[in-house]
Amino acid sequence: MRFMGDVFKVAAFGMAFAIPSVAATVNVDVTEEHQVIRGFGGMVHNTWQSGNGLSDADAKIAFGTGEGTIGLNTLRIPVNKNSNDFSKELNAAKSAKKYAGDDFILYATPWDSPYAGGNTHINSGNYQKYTDHLNNFAEYMKNQGVPLYAISFQNEPDWCGEWTCWSADEIYNYSKNYADQLRKHGTKVISAESFRYDKNLYNKVLNDANVLKNWDILGAHFYASDRTTQDNFFQYSLADQKNVERWMTEHYTESQGSGNDWRVIRNTGDQANANKRDTVNAMDLAYELFRGLALGNFSQYTWWYIRRCYGLIMERDFGNKLSVPQGEIGKISKRGYVMSQYARFIRPGAVRVGATAKPETNLFASAYKSKDGDSVIVVLVNRDYKNDKTVTIKVQGADVQSFHMYTTSETKNAKDEGEVEVKNGEVTIKMESGGNTYKDCIVTLVGVGTPSEPTPREPFGGKAVEIPGKIEAENFDVPGTGKANKSYNENDSDDHGAESNGGKSYREGTGVDIYKKATGYVVGYNEEGEWLEYSVNVKEAGDYTMFASIATENSTAGFSLSLDGDVLAENVAVSGSSFDEFTKVKANVTLPAGEHILRMAVTGSWFDIDYLNFAKGKDAKDPDEEPISIADARLRMPTEAENYRVFDANGMLVGKFMATSSDVARQTKNVVRQGGVYFVKSLKGGKSYRISVTK
Repeated sequence: MRFMGDVFKVAAFGMAFAIPSVAATVNVDVTEEHQVIRGFGGMVHNTWQSGNGLSDADAKIAFGTGEGTIGLNTLRIPVNKNSNDFSKELNAAKSAKKYAGDDFILYATPWDSPYAGGNTHINSGNYQKYTDHLNNFAEYMKNQGVPLYAISFQNEPDWCGEWTCWSADEIYNYSKNYADQLRKHGTKVISAESFRYDKNLYNKVLNDANVLKNWDILGAHFYASDRTTQDNFFQYSLADQKNVERWMTEHYTESQGSGNDWRVIRNTGDQANANKRDTVNAMDLAYELFRGLALGNFSQYTWWYIRRCYGLIMERDFGNKLSVPQGEIGKISKRGYVMSQYARFIRPGAVRVGATAKPETNLFASAYKSKDGDSVIVVLVNRDYKNDKTVTIKVQGADVQSFHMYTTSETKNAKDEGEVEVKNGEVTIKMESGGNTYKDCIVTLVGVGTPSEPTPREPFGGKAVEIPGKIEAENFDVPGTGKANKSYNENDSDDHGAESNGGKSYREGTGVDIYKKATGYVVGYNEEGEWLEYSVNVKEAGDYTMFASIATENSTAGFSLSLDGDVLAENVAVSGSSFDEFTKVKANVTLPAGEHILRMAVTGSWFDIDYLNFAKGKDAKDPDEEPISIADARLRMPTEAENYRVFDANGMLVGKFMATSSDVARQTKNVVRQGGVYFVKSLKGGKSYRISVTK
């Protein structure tokens, strides 16, 4: 492919790529490593599927990796409560293994057991018998040549109206005293799998290292989520801290929905509900896969049934409420093709790497490198059904010469779009759905590249900031490559503050939103999940007082501070009435001596931050404040008339006025209701003063 003016064409598939002057940018850092990907899968339950869960022909489509296949490698099966039924999933497992080959992963989950059915709890006196039952199933499958990779000890403990019930304490006690035995046949242990990813069912185990070591995998379902669910549903900071591997082991839509619905939202009949809203169509599955992998750090994703009217391979509707054309039966559904955009190309052992997650509104990106490190895979999800997206992908950490491009949309099914050439580490493509009514689509780019070594980060200006001292928010470290050398996290790639600086970004290429204001540069547009890091040199260990200069109109804004990963100050609350009026918030912290990495993480969205200032001592005075009493205010304040704002000791705005230097003290006394210490700030100069008022 070669450039021809502003447009270049790929002759192999006759597709034009118009490159405008501005495109959404996805920065990919191959050296920034996150979780290992185990793969993608589906469910077979022949008791409920009347023995028709997966034929050999279905397995070839589902577990193959070539064109016209889905690329699954993982099969989930039930542990039947009756040992006479252990063989029901055997043929499906053998067929899946035949086509998945060495990548095959088989895991199992019990719904109930001989010791407890639906809406009941297992008596703790039967825990050993229950463990033996699960191990007997693992032994059976191993002897049949299809050993389990992992086994869970309960499906949906919090959906106990139909399955066996488990409380958080019961999960903890079983995990502590019995779960380790499930490794008897070389099988990994999966936790009980909450149907709504209820963190309260996992927290107690995660907070006990001796019990957590009895789990290998945290299993969860996404049934409490849909397209409107907030990102924090998928995120789990405690699991991140404990470095726990997570698998999404089940999700599906309503039983009478169609796997070929692209954006259609239909009311459907369900096995338990006469009329139910279909909540996850094909395009929403793409969005959910992105959020599960890129935001939730999940390593594996399993759709419910592989073959069903709402599955990955189309089947007739068993309830006869949904008309499925005969020509669709046995073929890959739209959901299946969406899954294939991940599963065919992101193979087991791949590692998620750094990528701009949300380069612009309704556009989402994630990136991966193959197990051997010689392939780079970028997956782009465009949820904007009205507009195509022009996207520039910039790759660092690997020498990628070209990407092969595949697209699924309302009219395309994992279409091979040919190769796009990478020049100087970047390529610009246009995500097009094929001219249909809806523009939304999912694109996978597969590139071959030689990985390079990470480059180190550097302090801004070449020297760590000394503490006690002031850290200008915009002067975060110069990032290197690799996860350890990342110095910021930004939710999108646009610098929203560049316009305030004549259209030029203060920190070009980072996307951090830096505004030029009367006080100088500030970091604004701060959104939950973003963070900035600074190299600091603490001159002396001990207690310090941190002062932050903040402006906001949002009552729920806030941030946290950590040093080398250890929390210093958690959820520092920020409040205010204007983005143009900077006030101070403070927190007492204890710092060790020496060089460290300080992180400011946004915990509540929408505030501007000018700087962080550290003063020696607990409850120390703000170094930026000049102590001025009423008696000497005339001598110490500016002489020309200026606008002033008055704040109380808690940083709350209590008044404003315009005055000359000779009148500042009197005006301060006039606007406050009671005596005390107040802080007066000049809007022109930005400097703060402390004034003692007696009433």
